[in-house]
Amino acid sequence: MQVAVRLGLIADIHGNKPALEAVLDSAPQVDCWVCMGDVLGYYPDVNEVCQILIGIDATVVRGNHDAYVLGQLPVDAKKMELYRTAWTREHLKREHYQWLSTLPVEMNLCFGRTQLKIRHASPWDEETYLYSDSPVLSHIQLERDTYFLCGHTHHPFVKAAGKGYIVNPGSVGQPRDYNPRASYAILSLEGGAVEHCRAAYDVASYQRHLSDLGWPDATRDILSRSR
Repeated sequence: MQVAVRLGLIADIHGNKPALEAVLDSAPQVDCWVCMGDVLGYYPDVNEVCQILIGIDATVVRGNHDAYVLGQLPVDAKKMELYRTAWTREHLKREHYQWLSTLPVEMNLCFGRTQLKIRHASPWDEETYLYSDSPVLSHIQLERDTYFLCGHTHHPFVKAAGKGYIVNPGSVGQPRDYNPRASYAILSLEGGAVEHCRAAYDVASYQRHLSDLGWPDATRDILSRSR
């Protein structure tokens, strides 16, 4: 991969096409998009989101919901309806299922002297939640010019870890920090600045669309949750 100057960081799209489109439309020009997993789960635009990521040649790792769809991680049977796991398996096109099955659990990239370690949730698994105040963050000690990029919590943050940084861009498709706008981040490798950004889209219209599809109330209502 050629050396990039500015990276667009996204995670937890969860099959929400309008949110992903809003991010791509509003973001500044970047050299590469990096997605920390959970392409699918919760929302219905499963094929469209896969096609968009393929089309922009995004660097993508597998998330836990992607693994549920693939049958590569066990899913709580009581939550399958909420997660829409079976629905996604039924509606995902074969070529997108095959693409999803190629996604690695972890990627390690080098851009000049900058090292990126990319996983969905934590350095040790795909389901541990790392929040900005999680005690287990003290277990992550990074070298200088090293970034651990993750998602999973749907809460954006950047935090020092040893001599490097942990970066979570928040969730594109289902923010849980009481801000309905799609969340993403820009990492500038020259200087190492991380900018957290939000992209607005017509959440109410999307919720009506989900209602027409008979989507669960919980996954529909969380999209507009705010303080």
